Amino acid sequence: MMGKEQVDIERNSPYMNTLIEAICMERRTITEGWETNNTGHPAPHASYAPKKTLPVLLAGFIICAFNCSLFQAAAFSQPDEKSKTTVTTSNSNQLNEPTGPALKPEQEIAALKKEELQLAERLTKDFPDSINPIMLMGNLWERHGEAARALEYFNKVLEQDPKRPDVYKSIGWFYMNKEQYEQAIGYWQKALEIDPNIPGVHHNIALALTGQNKQNEAIGELEKDIQISPRSSSSFFLLGQLYLQQKEYEKARNNYEKAIEIQPNYPNAYYGLFTLSARLKQQDKAKEYMTVFKKLKAEDMKDLKNVNEAVDDLIDMQKGAAETYLLAGQMYQAGENFQKAEELLKRATTLDPNNILCLEKLASLYITTNRITDAIPQYRKISEIDPKDPLCHLNIGLLSMRLKQMDKAEKAFRKVIEVAPGFSGGYCELAQLYIRTGRGFPEARELAEKAVTLEPTAHNYFVLCWACDMNGDSQNAIKAILQAIQLEPANSKYRNVYEHIKSKN
Repeated sequence: MMGKEQVDIERNSPYMNTLIEAICMERRTITEGWETNNTGHPAPHASYAPKKTLPVLLAGFIICAFNCSLFQAAAFSQPDEKSKTTVTTSNSNQLNEPTGPALKPEQEIAALKKEELQLAERLTKDFPDSINPIMLMGNLWERHGEAARALEYFNKVLEQDPKRPDVYKSIGWFYMNKEQYEQAIGYWQKALEIDPNIPGVHHNIALALTGQNKQNEAIGELEKDIQISPRSSSSFFLLGQLYLQQKEYEKARNNYEKAIEIQPNYPNAYYGLFTLSARLKQQDKAKEYMTVFKKLKAEDMKDLKNVNEAVDDLIDMQKGAAETYLLAGQMYQAGENFQKAEELLKRATTLDPNNILCLEKLASLYITTNRITDAIPQYRKISEIDPKDPLCHLNIGLLSMRLKQMDKAEKAFRKVIEVAPGFSGGYCELAQLYIRTGRGFPEARELAEKAVTLEPTAHNYFVLCWACDMNGDSQNAIKAILQAIQLEPANSKYRNVYEHIKSKN
């Protein structure tokens, strides 16, 4: 067995041509729904997944290699030169953070609205062939309370691209707010025709059907919504309400309890349980639920008394503006204008410091531009906001390995295992770290076996093969790599590993 000093493969090694990619490189493209497409480790189980609107996948990646006698981990490749920007920006109407004396909340709101509109106008100039600025303008007017103007822009988007489910979803709310239920349902159904799994639309249809007193149809829509979004507390609550009206008390109770399981401080769900228990003459239960309901409502009222309405409106405005800057930043990043993208994404994180998606996208930008030391602090901020998010810790570990900070990487991977013991990523990456550094081949094998038990993916079997080979167990190494080949038969690199191990025996 080779010593620790021989485990890390050199950048100029002749075996770099036989690299085995452990995780696919990230694709960063603006899609129709403004989201970026990423690939990486399988997402953790829902109980471990961070609460975000968009899925978070890996932003850092490990590349592994093998040579004549053993598997080795390759260092991350570094770009030879800095990426060049290809999208030019307008020189006029430069956006800067407000300076000067402090403004009243109402003045800050007005300034932010003006700032957002300037940004949308700039996007129209810088991306004349894109419909995303038109969609963004519609979103702005909708948030600014100008529903009719928003509708004009949404219709313009549909004229150019009638396959935008997000637009139909927004137009549906335009009619829902006017209590024109049939029109709202029609637009939401069009959204589902394009994307049957779009979150929240079945719930919206259920609300409209409830307004039409079509309870049975509403129940069917809510059941569909839960299939798409199994942690939608509002859908479970509304199901409880509908079953209560139909006097199906056991079903009502189950759905209220599921809503509370997801959102423990859900006062309306407790009131629903109180009402149900009272109807069933379960006085002790009814009293218990009413006590909890009153406690939660008292806390809500206390919070309301402490809220300055103008300040609260400003906070909402800042959060909305952060989303605008986030989307604009993604557009410039997709156009490889990284300087402008950074400016906009940093502005987004300033406006809404707790917006995890903004921090993720800023970290992604830093990784794209090979600024790893700037990316790691963004993931640390995410870990402070949501300590139970395993992927931020995983990214910290992966990026620390790129910087050859192995102690920090090990700590991060152990944190992944702590907060998400049912997610294979932490075990898999820690196993690779131990193999790369020679810190413990038996421990690496145990970790790899755990990863395979949790998620029998081709990559996890590859790491198990590697660990077995490092422990001198060629027989089980071959078994593991054959499993990887069975799962990914087109992966020629796995076949090369198989031939390599066979040649040693």
